[in-house]
Amino acid sequence: MIYLVDTIGTETGMHLYDQSFCNTLQAKGVAVRVLSNYSTADGRQKALFPNFYHGGKVLMMVKLAWALFVFALFRLSHSGTYVYQSFGLRLIDQFFIRIIGRKNLFVIVHDIFEITGTNGEDARKAQKIAFYQSHIPAIICHSENALHTLHDFGYQGRTIYYPHFSYEFSKEINPHEVAPEIKEAVKTDKINFLFFGQLRQTKGITILQKAIDILKQKDFAGNIIIAGMDKEHFIDETQQPPFVQTILRYITDSELNHLFSTCQFVLLPYTEIYQSGVLEVVIYFRCPALMSDIPYFNQIEGDYPSFGQTYSPNTPEALAQKMLEISKEDYSAHQYFTREDLAKYESQHDPTRLIAFLQEGA
Repeated sequence: MIYLVDTIGTETGMHLYDQSFCNTLQAKGVAVRVLSNYSTADGRQKALFPNFYHGGKVLMMVKLAWALFVFALFRLSHSGTYVYQSFGLRLIDQFFIRIIGRKNLFVIVHDIFEITGTNGEDARKAQKIAFYQSHIPAIICHSENALHTLHDFGYQGRTIYYPHFSYEFSKEINPHEVAPEIKEAVKTDKINFLFFGQLRQTKGITILQKAIDILKQKDFAGNIIIAGMDKEHFIDETQQPPFVQTILRYITDSELNHLFSTCQFVLLPYTEIYQSGVLEVVIYFRCPALMSDIPYFNQIEGDYPSFGQTYSPNTPEALAQKMLEISKEDYSAHQYFTREDLAKYESQHDPTRLIAFLQEGA
């Protein structure tokens, strides 16, 4: 049995990743169980521990302590292979990893260090490098850049590069779960640009806002939708022009499906990322992306040129100019998601090597 440990869950959409991980391995006959903070409507997935990202500081600490206690009891009574998902090797990640122990432990490194959005390095970088060496025997990376970075820091454990799992969640839309503001945000007579996910500095929300300010002075014929939680209040008090629609809250799965099914482009003006779950949703819905010129997106464009476009440099001016050009083009004239690129994408996502890697260390 493989236990996939996810401490974020539905908080930022990791449940979609979990589902794809399970579907991919179970299709090859590998048993997988998700250990996280959410339950599914069909009853197949039961929450093991609470969501400790909500409430006041004291309540969140109590929830975290309870989650660690419950997880420790589970670990003592369940042997098997544990695959832990790390997001920058936070203290939370280190607590859970210590409970699992080195035996039969694999860590999916979504981010090597915490992505803060500042130019400075992770303040605990040296400690984390030491932790990788002493506590983590095997690592799975979804980007070659992350893998090379780990090796550059001298990591000696077993490693494998496996592309981000292809998403396979249901595209069904429950109309009762799609709010009117979501439906009304999409303009059927315009090119719709979607910025989706939790608003963060590293996801380029400030770059997009400055690009919007530039487009206000231009003949922009498109429509921009910003959908996701704005916990740090980047734009929730900003007066937007008529061509910008904001839905600053948690987006349900049906609403996600509606937006990605009806928008023509997804905006990814990220400043820093090792891999992107939103990009996998882009590919799953065949909705091309407009991406910044960071290494990960340059690699994607090089491997699969029909999956979208990049703009350079990653400035508000360059983004605004590219959006202006696209809004005036004949969208149907472009050939996105060609059979050749999709076939290459599928072949590179064959899980045979990954399963062998997991079984070798079990």
